[in-house]
Amino acid sequence: MKKLITTLCLICTILMLTGLWACSPGTNFTNSSEETAESNDRVLSSEETSDEVIFDPFTVELKDNSDGKSRPRLVKTLYPTEDVVIADIIPTEDGYAVSNNGVGDSTAGLQKALNDCFNNGGGTVYLPAGEYAVKGKISLPPFVTLRGDWQDPDKGTDYGTVINVYTEPSADYAKGKTVTEGTFMLGGSGGVVGMTVYYPRQSVNNVKPYPFAFYTDGMGGNYMLSTVKNVTVINGYRGIGACCLNPADGGGAHEQLTVENFKGTFLYCGTEVYNQADVGTWQGISISNKYWKEAKGERIKAAKAEALDAYTKENTVGLKLGDLEWTEFEDLKISGCKIGIEILKGKRIQFAGSLMDVEILDCSTGIQLRDLDGRWGMLIARGTIEGGINNKALGTVKLCDVKVTGNIKGKVDQTATDSLSSFVVDSNRSYVKPNSVLYVAELDKTGESDVSVPLQAKLNEAEKTGGVVYLPAGNYRLDNPISVPTGVELRGASSTAGRDQGGMSIGTVIYCYYGDGEEADPERDTALITLSGKNAGINGLRIIYPENGPFDSDLTTTYTVRGAAEGVYMVNSMISASAYGVDFKDCDSHFIKKVTTCCYYNTYRLGGKNGMLSGCLQNGTVIYRTNINSGFLKDWPTNEAMIWTELFNPITRAENKYIILEGAENETVFNTFIYGPCNMVVCNDSTAVIANVGSDNIGGTQLVMNSGSMVVINSMRYNGSSYKHNGGVLELYNRITINLKTEKTEILGK
Repeated sequence: MKKLITTLCLICTILMLTGLWACSPGTNFTNSSEETAESNDRVLSSEETSDEVIFDPFTVELKDNSDGKSRPRLVKTLYPTEDVVIADIIPTEDGYAVSNNGVGDSTAGLQKALNDCFNNGGGTVYLPAGEYAVKGKISLPPFVTLRGDWQDPDKGTDYGTVINVYTEPSADYAKGKTVTEGTFMLGGSGGVVGMTVYYPRQSVNNVKPYPFAFYTDGMGGNYMLSTVKNVTVINGYRGIGACCLNPADGGGAHEQLTVENFKGTFLYCGTEVYNQADVGTWQGISISNKYWKEAKGERIKAAKAEALDAYTKENTVGLKLGDLEWTEFEDLKISGCKIGIEILKGKRIQFAGSLMDVEILDCSTGIQLRDLDGRWGMLIARGTIEGGINNKALGTVKLCDVKVTGNIKGKVDQTATDSLSSFVVDSNRSYVKPNSVLYVAELDKTGESDVSVPLQAKLNEAEKTGGVVYLPAGNYRLDNPISVPTGVELRGASSTAGRDQGGMSIGTVIYCYYGDGEEADPERDTALITLSGKNAGINGLRIIYPENGPFDSDLTTTYTVRGAAEGVYMVNSMISASAYGVDFKDCDSHFIKKVTTCCYYNTYRLGGKNGMLSGCLQNGTVIYRTNINSGFLKDWPTNEAMIWTELFNPITRAENKYIILEGAENETVFNTFIYGPCNMVVCNDSTAVIANVGSDNIGGTQLVMNSGSMVVINSMRYNGSSYKHNGGVLELYNRITINLKTEKTEILGK
């Protein structure tokens, strides 16, 4: 017996020591009570107790030993990603007061890492898989992305990077109160990617009205292009919020909010968003009780199904949507709520948007509309809505290939009976990811000297292995063209889409001084950047022509980017003040996503087989809000109030053909918007599906059909005309125009 006791004691000692030493590298803490930390690391089972979690993560104090420097490096994730992950700061490796074992308050350490990344010019702060305890608000500066390792909860429940939120909810956060805070306050041209949020002290039996998990106030550098992507909220009260305060009370507006692969269970609402001035894109939204009911983990407690289902059916709204202008939604799945989607009275204007591939199941009310722009309304194409539609507003809800069960009240147009099942939009598609090999290009970052020769040398070096050539945050001048070889990506500092923000222009910016002049020939001359090899690409940078402002006597340039092989791509980027943007005319399987532009004459020329463009936007504000050092700018406008007389009317509304399709086969364009060009799509000898698109204040015709065949689904328009049919087959489904709500399905040339 003595031997047995001795052996058991020895095993216990080994296990205890193993637990105490199982901290990740770089975790910094002062051990106020190792024994207490070990013994408290337990959640009572549902058989033992109350709904309260007794584990106290704050028994240790985390210390900061960081030096504030950014060190770009590759990250190997546990779960698949569409891109090669590059981190500028990894708090758990770089000495910050951050722990990924769930012990200690990581709030201050995360905030310092984010601020340091911003002060270094922007980039990505990466949190490896593990648990991070926070009990305070974290503000993401502009041009900074907080990124983790994300397992899709529909594929497993290991989760990856988990943020355990221990904030104390205020009485001011109760239902019906205006809430203007979130655990993560989003900055512009950045955001949150790849993480899971869990509230250890939330309970269906004792519901705590937490603020939003993610919120943008739209103020200053938080105004444009915030992103929430690949995120799970296991048991949230509120999910994503934006600009909930009235402008008269100091509330802000926002533009281009991007939400992608956002999943979770919510006790009050999945989203509540207002006052959007330019077009956002949402895709892959899933709101379901399964994420909490099926949750697993050492410290994660699943909800009891019956109690949770009863609560959300009485209290939860999937999406609360206020005054969003033209926002485009695709692949929405909402179930088990009191209301699936609620369209609310706006803070400034009224909702107008297009929805495609919508599934609202087991909701007491499918869609409820309290306000909708009476001049037109909203579009829904392809889907199932259980719980009916209750439209109390003046605007019209236009449906096409949507099955509705339950009562339909108010202005709902179901006259379109067409089937759209044969038209495919693959919103999960991406580009071919390069090899995980990193080449950091340490070049002059001031924009003063030409770096085209050393940059080309680095790109040539990368050709041997394939991989990423990384341009850290800074300004880079190109006087000569460069070429990106096979399997190589030219990468800037941004992990998400970006554009200049509120007086700031940080991140990675290329100043183009090549091909700008009267002698430039866009057809024959080499582009600024040629993607010369298969699967070559551009990611996370902005390109500006400092001497080609709208007042320049000659606006001509070469194309900014040209593809010369299949699989070329451009994502998360910007082009400002180029005459001609991207030429992928003969490039099979090309891919363009989240590129914001203002080009003068033609933004995209696309061809080849199976290409795709999604989530893109053109607006003259891209030029007026360019905020690089004014000493570099020539012939540049400064007063956005003059945009109509200086840019739109004399140039883009008269000249810009946004997309020219030439010899394209099976092209897809979706979730894309233009403000102020002449035409949206000109189709020459091409086949294409165009879905969830909008054009505002165009100077000519939205769609010019010359030859080939084109299917258009969910098209919104203001000004100009809808189409010009010169030849070929043009099919138009579910479209709406301001002051013309009754546009019907048309099939021309068949």
